[in-house]
Parts: sequence; C-alpha cells; structure tokens
Amino acid sequence: MLRILVLGLIQDIILGSKIFYYHDPSNDIIKPRTHAKISESNTIIDFYFEFSQDQKEVTMMIEIDKISYFSFGLGKSMSDADVWVFEIDKNVIIGTDSHCSKHQVPPTDVSSGGTNDIIILGYYYNENGKSGVKFKRKANTGDKYDKELKQQKGVDFIWAHGKNDQSLKVSSHGKGNFGYVKIDLIDKGGDIDVDIEDENKYYKLHKWTNFICWGIASDLAIIVGRYFKTWGYRTYLHGFLFIMIIASSLTTAFFMLNTDWEILEWKHFKDESIKNKFHIVFFMILAFCMIIQCIGGILYNIMLTSYKINEKVSVKPSYHAIFGSIVYAIGKLQIIAGLFMDNDIRFMLILGAVLTIRFILEVLYQRGTLMVMTKSNSSSSYFKKNKVLPDQESLLDKINQSDLEVQEQNSDKLWCIYHNQIIDLSQMVHPGGNYIWNLIQGQDITKYVLGAYPVPQLTLKPYRHSLYTLQALQKYKTGVYVNEDLELFYNKTTQRPVKKLKAIWTLATVNPYTFLIAKFEFTNQQFQLRNAINGLDTFGSYFIIKSDDNNDIHQRQYTMVLSMTNKRVKYRKDILELYKKIINLQPIHKEIPKLEEFEDELPLIIKKYETKNGFSNYIHEDNRQGQYIIEGPYGNSIQIENNSHLIFIAGGTGLFPFLDILDYQLRVSYNQIVKMKLGEEASKLIDLGINEIKKFTITMFLAVNSIEDLIGRDIYFALLSLQQYLDSPNFKLIVKGNFKLKECPIIENRFTQQTFINHISDLNNSTTYFICGPPQMNIEVERILRDMGIMKIIVL
Repeated sequence: MLRILVLGLIQDIILGSKIFYYHDPSNDIIKPRTHAKISESNTIIDFYFEFSQDQKEVTMMIEIDKISYFSFGLGKSMSDADVWVFEIDKNVIIGTDSHCSKHQVPPTDVSSGGTNDIIILGYYYNENGKSGVKFKRKANTGDKYDKELKQQKGVDFIWAHGKNDQSLKVSSHGKGNFGYVKIDLIDKGGDIDVDIEDENKYYKLHKWTNFICWGIASDLAIIVGRYFKTWGYRTYLHGFLFIMIIASSLTTAFFMLNTDWEILEWKHFKDESIKNKFHIVFFMILAFCMIIQCIGGILYNIMLTSYKINEKVSVKPSYHAIFGSIVYAIGKLQIIAGLFMDNDIRFMLILGAVLTIRFILEVLYQRGTLMVMTKSNSSSSYFKKNKVLPDQESLLDKINQSDLEVQEQNSDKLWCIYHNQIIDLSQMVHPGGNYIWNLIQGQDITKYVLGAYPVPQLTLKPYRHSLYTLQALQKYKTGVYVNEDLELFYNKTTQRPVKKLKAIWTLATVNPYTFLIAKFEFTNQQFQLRNAINGLDTFGSYFIIKSDDNNDIHQRQYTMVLSMTNKRVKYRKDILELYKKIINLQPIHKEIPKLEEFEDELPLIIKKYETKNGFSNYIHEDNRQGQYIIEGPYGNSIQIENNSHLIFIAGGTGLFPFLDILDYQLRVSYNQIVKMKLGEEASKLIDLGINEIKKFTITMFLAVNSIEDLIGRDIYFALLSLQQYLDSPNFKLIVKGNFKLKECPIIENRFTQQTFINHISDLNNSTTYFICGPPQMNIEVERILRDMGIMKIIVL
C-alpha cells in the first residue's frame, strides 16, 4: 500500500490531479455476481450487488464513467432517500452513509444522530475515465435514516454526479446529471432488468408547457385580442387560448409540486436558491392572477356581447386589459426566471424573437398598416339584389328600419353610415361593448369614429379610434353611397373641385354673436369654398377641427354653416330688398343681386364651454390667428323627399345644423313668389343658386335662453314673413323662451307631448323628426316622441 501511495504522489506531480489509483491485494474490487446497467443521457452506471446467504448483508459495487463525486441510493426523489455519497479527496474515494428529505446537500446519518453503516471494501479512481467503489451494508441496519435492502422487483434508486472532473466534493449536480431508476433487486446472478424512470419528465413537461404557453401562445392570444378587435370571433379565440394556457400551466405545476410538496414549506423554501425562490413566488402570484383573470375574462365577454348598456365595458383601457397586461408581464418574468435557472440559451433566443415580433406588430398597429382580419361583407350583394340605390329609394328608411317589414327581413343586419357610405357591421364585435350598436344603428357614425362627438345616450368622453379601426371600417363598406360627396372646395392651383379635404387653415376673423357664441372664419391660400352648394346638399354635414399648435387640446365636430358666410349674409340682405319690391310691384332700379361663385372663408359657429383642454375654450381665447387642422365635410347623409313634412326640434346651438336647409327653403320660397307674381320666365332671370327644387314644409321648435341666441334670424324671420304670400305655407316656427317676439308664437314651458299635439296637425304622417340640442334634451324629446308612437326620428 505504501508503494502505491508513493507512486500516486509521483504521478500527481507529473500528471496533475487526474490520477489512476488502483488496488493492492487488500483492495477488493471483485465484482458481485448480479449486474444492472444504467445508461442514460451522457452517463453510464454499472451496479453490482450480492446478498449473503442469510440475506442479512448486501455487498454492492458502483462503477461510473465519471471522475467526479457520485451518489447512489434508495428512494424516488431527494425528498425521501437513503443515499450513499462518494467523494474524492486526494485521489482517495471516501464514502458516507447519508440521507435527504429535500433538495440540498445530503446530510450524513452521523450528523443527524444516526450511524454510518457502509463499509468500503475497495475502489479505483480514473481508470480510463471511470471510477468504482465496492462496499457492503447490512440489509436492515436499524438506523432510522436507512431504508431496508431486500430482494424484490422494482426497487426505486436515485443517482447523481458532479458537473465535471473538478466537482470532487458534493455540490450542485446541475442539469441532466441525475436520474431515477427501478431495479429488480433479485440476486440471481448475471444481468437483470433496469427500468429507467425519467425523474425529469414532470420538470420537462412543466418547462416545455410553460414556455409554449407563456413564451409563445400568450403572445398569440394578445395578438388576436389586440390587433383583430373588429373580427367577430376574436373574443372566443382569445379566451380559448388563455383558458388553455392557464389550464396547462396549473396542471403541469401541480405535477411538479406533486413530487415535492415540501418545497412550499417555509423550512424547506428558505434553503432554496434565489432563482428558485423568485420562480416559485412569481408562479404562485401568477397562478392566483390567472384564475382571477380567467373568471374576469368570461364575465367581460358576457358583458361585451350583451346589448344591455354598461358603460364600464367601454372604458379605455378596460380593467380586463389592465389586469391582463399585469398577468402577461408576470408570466413573462416567471418564464424568464425558469430559463435562467436552466441557463437555456436556445429558449432565451426564441423568447427574444417572439418579443421582437410583438414589437414590430405593435409598431405596424400604431401606424395603421397591420393587416385587418374581417369576415366577408354580405350586404353588398344584398343591395345589388334588392336594387337599393340612392336614386331609386330612400336608404335611410331601410337603415333606420322604420319599416316593420324591412326590419323583420333584415333583423340580422347592422347598417350604419360612414363617410357617406353604408357599412355593414353585422359581423363585428364592438370592443367597447355590443350595446353600442343599439345606440348608433342607422346613424352616421363618422363623428363618433373620429372622436369629435360622444354617443349622446352615454356619459363617456369622445374617443378617437385608432388607425387600425379606420382601416377595418374600410372593409365593411358596401360600396353604396347615400348621397354624392359634396364638391365643396375648389383648388386654386389645379382649378379643380375637391370633395373631402384635410388641410391646415388659419383663423382669420372672429365675429361674436353673444358673450359665449361667435363665428370663426378660417382661410387657406390654396382652397376656396364653392357657393353653388345649397342647404339641401349640406344638411347634416359637419367638419372635424383640432389645433395644429397644441396636441393636448381635444378635437371637436362642428356643423357646416355655409349659409353664414359673409357673402351669403350680404346676398340674403340684398335679395330680401329685391323681393320686397317684387311683392309690392315696385320698379327695380338696381342690378339683380348675384351670389358669388366662390367664398374665401370657411365659417364655423362655436359656443364656449369652460372645460379642461376643451377646444371651444381654447379657440375663444385664441387671439393670435392660430392654425387649425380642418377635416371634412362629413355627414351629408340625410335625404329630403318631395312633399314631406319635416319637424325640427332644436335647443341652443342645436339650431345651427338647420340653418343651411332653412336658407334653402327661403330661396325656394322666393322662387315660388316670383313665379306667382311675374311668371315662369321672370323667375329664371333671378339666380337663386338652387339647381334642384324640392317642395316640403318645415315645422320648427326652438328653445333658447334669450333673443341674442336667435342666431341666423335673418333667415327664418325672413322665411316667416314670406308665408302670407305663398299658396301653401312651408314654414312654421315655435320658440320656447322668456321673452316676446312679434314674428312667431312663444311658449314658456318645456316641450311636451301636448306641445307637439298643439302645433303639428299630422303627427304620424310627418316624414321625419330631427332633434338637435343638449344631450339631456335629445334624450327626453326622443322618449316623448316614441311614447307618442313616432318612430321616424333622427338625432343630429
């Protein structure tokens, strides 16, 4: 033995630490008779054993193709095992009888109050890269830390070894350097069966499932939920993916914990590594949040698809989205923590690629260039089949579904107007809740989409929809226009008319009507307005305006009031003087007034409201001729039929949308009077700027606070003065206010059923009721009319 030690010392000096230490005659390495071979991954273990004749003692030998420490023992896992640990100290293999009850360095039996019951008989180290040790132990030691060795099938064994040839003492074995096998411990000589159990199978299942779920599938679910908001099936696919993610994550976590529940006990948890603690804590938080989010998602989807008004669903961002983002972030953190625990670079690179794709998609989404997924539009064929064209019948009747027969036939259709074109939203789930469909069905939704006006029945603020939404709506268009787009503008450079326009205009002049209401006139060096457009064409049209200098100021919608341009006002004054002479058969010495073809200034009448970042407050305080982005005109979707009776109900500034059509009615009345007084040929000599003459009557109910609020009175008071000269009166005005007027009747009380009964002789035969005023007034008046059985109502 001394000779061998001396040779070993010499070799240690010459060759380094990797020394082959062999046996002398007293070093027994004769292999026991029964052999079990364990071959897994990059590890080969040969286990030999032999029971004594009286079965009270077992001789064993372990040979492993490693030169690090190694361990072998009885048990299914480190949570309950009798382990024999073999370490290398100066090329000498030292064995200790140990045990373990958790994932840690196994304590020796002696240190825990037990006994060391293994006796080493012989060993060798680094013989062609292999190490071996032969030892014996009693079958039943009586030590509480030892498990009994007896001949039986399917005995559980665990094994482990160091990470490399520098791991000579017990330390972390690392990934893949441990395992679990079942051995038929029957001493019959020769080779016996070994059933290699993959102790890592739950771990691998947990790892792969969580990576697929939270590394990839969660992003797919977010992509569906965020980027395909208008797709009818997106809520179902989004929910299904997350339910599968949550169910899979919890199931695999349960399998993992089922092998070692004790890790959740504080006395064991505190001994875990920092990375393990972080991963476990985050997963526990995530598990709780996932369950809450899943339940919340189901409830949210129920509310989202319900047609019952629930404004909480429409709040942006929704609670579901906020909490979902938190769960998503926690999920990503815990999967990253798990990958760091394994130091798995491949999965980290895949995760980085997924996050990069998400970033690119988000950029495309914000720019509005992301592909929109929608179901094919079925209404285009319907309109063609039923020949519903603007020049053949009124589309609004069908859109508003006032015709019961049409409503019954097309109850599954959701038609609205967007950019003067009918769109079919039947297949779309509104991200703010489907109840919104009931509130906007049949309306011109352009102003809502652009965020210039709130849905009147709701208390929500205006919401400007994303570029993605605008792109999606283009796919829902049917190709059927309600009216031809107005060629309102004229490009002085190209000398061509322009329909819709989005350009920067400069505030030129401000003309106050009252302390709070003023007319703002805007100019643009490149564009003019065409005066040939009359009120019949502009009825229901509006512009979207916002500051070009301050992005914090909200954008707003304001009615087109072409009738209030300075040239139009002067023309009305001159034409009134002319017609007074015609009516009184007086000679005309002045040239007949003509309406100029173009107007340089775009007028908008705006009332000031004291609101934070409010547009009206901002522009009323603008004394520096600021620049504004004006977009439009939009709307222009209201058709007026011949021989119809229109009921206008306006409150305050709700008067403005009716000024252009009242101006049209005024000029039509002038034309009729000239025909009666002077004949058809004479009427052609006076150009009133109306290409199409439609005959209809108007009854207008107007509620204002003071006489000063009667803006545009030169139109409707002049129209009232002409009624006595017409064969059939075409205008009636009822004003609600606390003042006196000689031109029309005044009422002091709010509009009620009795008010309308008293002043409208053909309540149900009137074509359409138009309401425009403060939101509360709109709601109350509409309710009154519906209680009266009136269904043909348009709220402007």
